[in-house]
Amino acid sequence: MKWKFAFVLIAAVVTHGVALANAGPTPLPKDRKIVEPPVRFEGLDKHPDHVFYMYYGAVYFEFKFVELKDAEPIKLSFNTKNRSPDVYLQVMALERTEFEKRKKADPTLKWFLESKDGVLIARPPAPKATAPLDVKDVPVTTYRVTLKDGKLNAEKIAPMKTGAVEPSGVMPTWIFGIIMSISIAWFGLWFARRGSATPASK
Repeated sequence: MKWKFAFVLIAAVVTHGVALANAGPTPLPKDRKIVEPPVRFEGLDKHPDHVFYMYYGAVYFEFKFVELKDAEPIKLSFNTKNRSPDVYLQVMALERTEFEKRKKADPTLKWFLESKDGVLIARPPAPKATAPLDVKDVPVTTYRVTLKDGKLNAEKIAPMKTGAVEPSGVMPTWIFGIIMSISIAWFGLWFARRGSATPASK
């Protein structure tokens, strides 16, 4: 009797494991699409003695190492069309000399995933890899990287509101207003002088 119970228990565990393995990521809703959300990191140039990397991916998807060298946007890509990736993102930093030494010994960089032996890790909130079907431009998610007192932080910066920055090469509105006011005043003065200089008709 005991062996029958053990057999049923093992069968249940195996069945449950197979079901989980076949579950996979969440199906993509019909009103959304897969996107490649761009991210950028500010403040890296303030720490030239450190090497920075980003590690991102999702459950059931590939995880990738990407070196962060500047503040240029980097797209997070996922090889899927009909599944919703639950994005995971972390940032790592290590002194440059120590990094080169460890990378030479183990180029897989797996040692870079643990917060020990000088490796600093920050786990900021990751952007979504899906968007509504009518979205054309995916906004860039910006993080401000700081390294202070042996701690690494990657703070997500709120997107700037539209119109907060004047487009490059366009005259600010307030300067245009001043110029228009001066022009109108000058024209009025010129017109008044011309009128006074015109001889009165007999």
